[in-house]
Amino acid sequence: MTGRIERYNLPLAALKILPIKKFIAIILSGQLFLLAAQAQTPAQTPPPPPAAQTPPAAPLAPVPMVENLKVLVLEGQRSVNNSTRHVGIQPVVEVRDENDRPVEGATIVFRLPPSGPGGSFAGNSLTFRGSTNAQGQAGASGFVPNDLQGRFDIHVTATYQNRTGEVTISQTNSPNTLSMLGPMPQKKSVLHNKYLYIGLGVAVGAGVALALTLGHSNSTQQVTITPGAVSIGQ
Repeated sequence: MTGRIERYNLPLAALKILPIKKFIAIILSGQLFLLAAQAQTPAQTPPPPPAAQTPPAAPLAPVPMVENLKVLVLEGQRSVNNSTRHVGIQPVVEVRDENDRPVEGATIVFRLPPSGPGGSFAGNSLTFRGSTNAQGQAGASGFVPNDLQGRFDIHVTATYQNRTGEVTISQTNSPNTLSMLGPMPQKKSVLHNKYLYIGLGVAVGAGVALALTLGHSNSTQQVTITPGAVSIGQ
């Protein structure tokens, strides 16, 4: 009986060990499954660090302007405009550099006073902007004086690259453009005309000669008078 029992104990021991092996196999298969799943899952790379923000560039300093442009007035200085008919003298200037050479392409701005005697440019504007030609000249076309009488100034500025210059043009609004020519001369009296004196002298001389000729028959002495022009200085 004893040998039989021992013979049957071996299978029982094996039965006790068998669940442990299955348990170990299950654990190993689970680990293998996890390793396979991790191998298929792409590795997540950490996000790159934020790029360093570059500070904004400092604004460039403006180029200083140099006042070395010469602005010469060609037309319009001390002119008189007709404020009644709204006829004005157009201002014209010429721009030259420090070497007295014409500056082509310079920007010219003509500015009229905002109130009082003055006028306006095209479009009822108080400013006119233009550019100089090859001779360095530019004019403000379309200038019309207003109804107000009196003196006013047109301020002119010229800029080219970093150079600038300015000038002032003085004009006057008047109801009568004859003031441009100065006062009219006074009409002289007819008695002060030298040509009238000459005519009177010729007439007197002719009358004396005629009277002497008529009285020749009653006189034995012959008198000859030659009439001539009488010149009287003014």
